[in-house]
Amino acid sequence: STRTSQIALYLEATQNEKEHNPRPSRNHRLLLSPKENFEFSPMLSTRSSRSLRKRQPAKLADDLDYDLERLLKEHEQKGVEYRAKRDAKKQKTVEIVEEDKYADAFKGYEIPFDELPALCIERIFAMLDSPQDLYNLVFSSKFLMSLITPEAVIRSAVFNNLRKRDKGNRKIMSNIMGYITNRSIHVPSALRMLRLLNAKNCEQGDRCWGKNLNTGKAMALNRNCCMRPFGLALCEKCIKFGTTKVPYSHFSRFQKGVAFHQWNLLMNPSRDPKTGQVEGPLLEVIELQQVENTYTNNEDKKSALEGIVQKALTNEGKHCPMHYEEKAAAYHEMFESTEKEADDRVAAELEKDQQKYRERREERIAKRMSRIRTIYTVLECILDDCPLKDLALDCTWLESDERCVQFSCHIVDQKLSNILSAPASATERTITNAALSVRDIFDTLHEKDFFSFSYIENSGNRLRRGIYEYCSNETTPLQIMKSSLAGDAPFLHSLEEDKPVKALVRALCRMRGALSRIFALSVVRDNPEGPDADDENEEIAENRIEDYRKLAEVVWGKKSPNQFGAEVMSFATIKETFNTSVEEFEIMRKNARDYLADDQTNRFLLRDNAIQGRDDFSREDALNQVFVPKTHSVWMQGTRNSAYDHLRSRNFESLRNLHEQYFRRPAQFGVRAVLAVGG
Repeated sequence: STRTSQIALYLEATQNEKEHNPRPSRNHRLLLSPKENFEFSPMLSTRSSRSLRKRQPAKLADDLDYDLERLLKEHEQKGVEYRAKRDAKKQKTVEIVEEDKYADAFKGYEIPFDELPALCIERIFAMLDSPQDLYNLVFSSKFLMSLITPEAVIRSAVFNNLRKRDKGNRKIMSNIMGYITNRSIHVPSALRMLRLLNAKNCEQGDRCWGKNLNTGKAMALNRNCCMRPFGLALCEKCIKFGTTKVPYSHFSRFQKGVAFHQWNLLMNPSRDPKTGQVEGPLLEVIELQQVENTYTNNEDKKSALEGIVQKALTNEGKHCPMHYEEKAAAYHEMFESTEKEADDRVAAELEKDQQKYRERREERIAKRMSRIRTIYTVLECILDDCPLKDLALDCTWLESDERCVQFSCHIVDQKLSNILSAPASATERTITNAALSVRDIFDTLHEKDFFSFSYIENSGNRLRRGIYEYCSNETTPLQIMKSSLAGDAPFLHSLEEDKPVKALVRALCRMRGALSRIFALSVVRDNPEGPDADDENEEIAENRIEDYRKLAEVVWGKKSPNQFGAEVMSFATIKETFNTSVEEFEIMRKNARDYLADDQTNRFLLRDNAIQGRDDFSREDALNQVFVPKTHSVWMQGTRNSAYDHLRSRNFESLRNLHEQYFRRPAQFGVRAVLAVGG
């Protein structure tokens, strides 16, 4: 058929092309008209179609090999271009995007550095913050050496290490300026200051005490030393052997015009063997010593010193005395202004860093606050029907603190500590479990009716009555739950065993001042009734009840062990301490009453009526300190003056002497007025 003949022609053409060109071209097409629409008829034998399909993979395989080589070459070329661009980007010096457009604008236009205007070069010098770079640039040509200014050298030293005033080049420049401010050395030129900043070896050269004869080099300077003694670059050997030590009583110390090192070392001026210029100190040591030996009056010595300073400036100095003063003042002014500019820049950078830190911190706190408020909402929903919900959820929101929230109840804060420390990683399950554990604790407190204190209301025990009075009148459930032991495992175990008193006492053990106040309420009652109402209580005046309670608190503090130590006081220990404190309080109360009723004490009130106490502190206030006896250390004696011991041993005379000192100097002893004497 016609279609079969066309296919045969196609195969023959393909075979001829392979013979002339072993590798087929990429754009190889069928030798058929593109307008003709081929549709393979099902009338063709299946064998011929299979032969066609078998030939095509061989042709495609050849194409694939050819394309693979081409793709590998293209990929390799792209890799070379990419790496070249990446390396060029690393070495790129233009940082501002706008300047990148003009980076190659003057590519073929170059100007030699030393042909720039002098003002432009001076501005470039002022931009260098490294004395080493400035040294290398300046000493590259004589023209640049003639353009260096003292201000450029001072700026390079000060700005070299901005935040380290006492290290490096800034310290060296400060040391040199100290001598210039004191007008005690020859004012160095800009080039000499630059050499002093970059000095590596002693400048004494052949006269160096530490010179190495094998190498012919002077001794190297200590790299960590930031001093230039006498305005010279001296090694340790030259400082040790080339200076003169004078006594600390020498008249020239702290005198203007005299250069000292380490307060008592002097040195002669140094003359450069090449240039003949005199550097370093203004005066020679022999001149100072001659003045010391000639005059006896300090004023005469000072006048002679001024004369030899003027002579040294006139004969050996590079400037006349007036010009020297102007130049030294200009150096000092340049250094001070540069230091102020450097400090202002450091302060601005620190303020900028602090501002960034505050912004990041505020952003971090805002994120934490939003997450913690979400956790608080979940906790609120779970405790919605809990009777003690307000007590459990009582908290303080800390808007400017990274904690964000502080729960009043210690047990709630402890249960939620892991969640609140990392709210971003808290899952719904962990939040729910923590909220349920908090709810179980407060449900137990409500079921046991813990905060009604009905279980000790009608107790006949003095200690329990004191606990009831304290919990009912002087504290709140919130204050109790702030205790670090309220809600812990032993606390809940006592509640489950129907021992609420034991649980309450455990919580009170970690409340500061709670047990001492309970003891005071137990032994000094407002209206003593019952079998334990003794005569002592009946004789206590109404306005003296609080005074004796303060005395009872002091007694408890003396008799009780360390209440806030690692070990918690057991209920048995509290009972034992209570019984011993009762006996001690009876003695102290009787002694205090006898002391106030003593005749000498009454005379103490009438003594020196013309003398008024300080800080509105009267003699009555001094006597009232018997209810709050203190212990004072005696200065420079290593002993203690204990008012408690004086009262306990009935040493009333020593106690009155101490109260006399209270009256004279209340602020020194840290006492203040209490209730007045009465009854």
